[in-house]
Amino acid sequence: MKFKKIIATVLTSVMALGIFAAPVSGLQAEAAPDWSTNWNDVRVYTANYSKSIPSINMQTPQTTVKLYAGMSWERLEENIGVRLNVSDSECGPQAMNGFHTLAAAMGATVVKVLDMDMELYTKEGWTEDVVTMTSPIRVGMTLPKGCDLTKDYAVISVRENGSMEVLGDLDPEPTTLTVDSASFDTFAIIAAPAGTFNAFRVASPHALDQLWVSNYTKDIISTVSAESKGYRMYDIGTVSDVAAVRAAVGDQIVSLEVSSFEPGPDSMSLLRYAAWKAGARRASYYEIELKNGKGQRVTETRQKIRVMMTLPFDFPAYADYAVAVLNADGTVSILKDIDTNDSTITIDTDQFRSYAIMWAPKGTFAMIP
Repeated sequence: MKFKKIIATVLTSVMALGIFAAPVSGLQAEAAPDWSTNWNDVRVYTANYSKSIPSINMQTPQTTVKLYAGMSWERLEENIGVRLNVSDSECGPQAMNGFHTLAAAMGATVVKVLDMDMELYTKEGWTEDVVTMTSPIRVGMTLPKGCDLTKDYAVISVRENGSMEVLGDLDPEPTTLTVDSASFDTFAIIAAPAGTFNAFRVASPHALDQLWVSNYTKDIISTVSAESKGYRMYDIGTVSDVAAVRAAVGDQIVSLEVSSFEPGPDSMSLLRYAAWKAGARRASYYEIELKNGKGQRVTETRQKIRVMMTLPFDFPAYADYAVAVLNADGTVSILKDIDTNDSTITIDTDQFRSYAIMWAPKGTFAMIP
């Protein structure tokens, strides 16, 4: 009974998305790169080991696939690639029962079950599974031989939390099946009478986007003396002119320093709660110190100073960024990035204490003033 409730919930959620009319353009398959001849040209490809699926490929641009896979700045610099390994599935009876039950609820039958293993890789063979992408990518495949081409086809995809979603065919070609998916674990190809999956033909608006990011910035030109001792953070600096910075601390020469920091339990609790409430997936903690000409620390300035920092090198390159700042009164302010550089974060602040630099999926911090 519990599984039937899960099925009903999945179906209701997907049906609520409405009917999608598949566009004819933009759905043609892209040829897989020739990864066997030139390693430097190999970044994203599909390895098809299925005996019954003649061909399968990722149609999303290669750079976009890497960014949707959550690749960090560090891994992009190391030229780590992404590959999709496809093989005939040997899933257990419980999973098969789940596929058959959900398919039967729609008047469909299971045609084929595939293992869809998305992973990061290097030339040395190191791999790391990517179960969930930050945004759906487009995958196209040729249907197994002998399929009834008068029927509709769709995919049941298993999400990271174990729930299932139905993905309708997005292309008009009867011999192929094209879907947009963010989950890569197990795909069950299902068939039903024509029109059955019309409500599930939902295309991601960003599956074919051509994305790119700039090179990682490691040096910041600061208007005052500045130094970074932060773990995996390369540099920090002030953007405000020298006169404005000095005026903010009483017309004195100042210096700026950032270092990795483990806040006390009370401060950590406040920062973590603020990060969680803002929707952050992860935060790294730092102490930012501003000192006057006498070497004395200034924790609060008379006016706000514009400060720029490089992002932690192990943060995803495609994400939203913000900082949680611990104020003097114990409150926490959330400040989102105000610059256009992909790999730096810039804020206006008058507080120089404990900071949490955060990342979240694109759009998460959009509503922060």
